[in-house]
Amino acid sequence: MEYKINETPTGQEIAIEGSFTFRDHDRFFEVVSLIKSSKEKKMIFNLSKCDFIDSAALGMFVIASDEASAKDMSLIIKSATGKVKDVMFAARFDNLYTFED
Repeated sequence: MEYKINETPTGQEIAIEGSFTFRDHDRFFEVVSLIKSSKEKKMIFNLSKCDFIDSAALGMFVIASDEASAKDMSLIIKSATGKVKDVMFAARFDNLYTFED
């Protein structure tokens, strides 16, 4: 997994690319630290270039959601497609995140 942080007029966008798996645990916690320190009220995860996600990555997204909830920050999943979107909906992530195309 690779990620890039982009500033937008409405908050920060984190573009995640490639496969997102258990191996990416340490790198994703850099993102969780960003959530903890951010003063933004909205953060977007752009998954348009994410081609695989496993159950460990889903767990990391739950941790990110918990951290954001503690700060009253909204998290959005943007442009998830294919199997990535299928896995997220099968795991009922539409209850934790807002999804945008």
